[in-house]
Amino acid sequence: MSKPDSISWTQTHLGAIYEAREDGLFANAFGTAFSPSCEVRVDHAPSTLDELRDSVSLRRAATRGVALSWENVISTGKSPDEPSVVAGTLIITRSMMFRIRAAAAQRLTHINFSAKVERLEDSNVQTDENDDPRRITSLYITSMDTVPPIHFTTPHPVSQEGQE
Repeated sequence: MSKPDSISWTQTHLGAIYEAREDGLFANAFGTAFSPSCEVRVDHAPSTLDELRDSVSLRRAATRGVALSWENVISTGKSPDEPSVVAGTLIITRSMMFRIRAAAAQRLTHINFSAKVERLEDSNVQTDENDDPRRITSLYITSMDTVPPIHFTTPHPVSQEGQE
């Protein structure tokens, strides 16, 4: 079986982190996506992998469903075996467990990311389901949370004709 290109690999592994509903799946997704020594910058400020894990985990609270949308994803690598930088935008739509009017409340997270993906030759690194030792070794993200507008129905005046 051939290895996926860098874009597909990055989308699969980052997507698994944001779509994980159980703590075990979330921890496994993190372990197979990132190098233990990954350089992380969030909104251009130095961060750690543990801080990123905690931030993503907190956003999972009270979430009933997740939909991912990828935009403008590009890669510098031509081969899955060479180091590559993958950059793009990920839009996460989270449906919450509570409702506003008749619909589930939603939160949108827009993430602009740049991830350096490299093969790790370290024997301590667990491979993913495809026996692929690639990991994200550097991640720069800028994110913004928004709430989509609530669309209320337009009230219509009650007709007075039938009441006389």
